[in-house]
Amino acid sequence: MLRSMKTVLLGVALAAISAACSLGAGPEATPTLSSDDVLRTAEAIAQQTRQAVSATPSPTPPTPTLTEPLETPTPEATATPEKPTVTADYNANVRNGPGEEYEVIDFFLEGQQGEVAGRYENPSSGTWWFIRRIGGGLDGWVWGGAVTFAGDESRVPVLEPPPTTTPTPKPTNPPPPPSETPTIVPTPA
Repeated sequence: MLRSMKTVLLGVALAAISAACSLGAGPEATPTLSSDDVLRTAEAIAQQTRQAVSATPSPTPPTPTLTEPLETPTPEATATPEKPTVTADYNANVRNGPGEEYEVIDFFLEGQQGEVAGRYENPSSGTWWFIRRIGGGLDGWVWGGAVTFAGDESRVPVLEPPPTTTPTPKPTNPPPPPSETPTIVPTPA
């Protein structure tokens, strides 16, 4: 197709050149092509180009191959402990109540575990867990921010906090009783 188009264009170019060369040659010269003749020649070339068969075949899209899906292992379910537990994230205090105002009674060391027997939502410091120690130690309250909880939180009962054991303040330097108040007697000057 490309070759035939080049041949036709070459022919048109040679005809134009030869016509230009013979302009002043006299009556035996080739007649000049009119603009209509050039236009008809160009349309004929275009028509031949449209009808030409392409030498290069169009690429055939590849046939999709069937691939078997890879087997994905089914994740194993993590067992939820029967009884909720906590594990100390770092060394923490065990207190006799759910708050910092309660006395420290033991230490819950990093990695130790306790079985959760109750909880309390302290308005100022958040969740506190009442734990029963696994492997030794005193049972008591630990702050929820110091431990990792495992289990079903809905199974943990909400407990009321015990009264605080804050000692009543003793007065310092109380005033003497009224009967023992010294009397100041003025001395003459």
